Amino acid sequence: MTDLIKQKTKTLQINNLFNYGLMALVMAAALSYMYFANIAVRNLTVLEKTRKQIQSLNIEVSEKESQRLSIENSVSTEKAISLGFVEVRHPTFIVKNSKKTALSLKID
Repeated sequence: MTDLIKQKTKTLQINNLFNYGLMALVMAAALSYMYFANIAVRNLTVLEKTRKQIQSLNIEVSEKESQRLSIENSVSTEKAISLGFVEVRHPTFIVKNSKKTALSLKID
């Protein structure tokens, strides 16, 4: 009879340890799920903010490019002359692989 009671007590103790271990495992799984879900939400928030910043930067770059093009197109010969540029009287063009033109550096 005593042996039977000892065996039952050991079985109950093993079941209790197993139950506590199983509860600890479930709690660890729940905590890790909450942690990784929180990390995922934070990453998605950062990605959304970054996407909005990229869109605003693209808009800003497009505006700067259009300003540059409008300034570039507004330059005329009259404006260039008024700024001090002069027109070349006798332009000399260099043609690649031409035997007539030879360049040299003259240092006086």
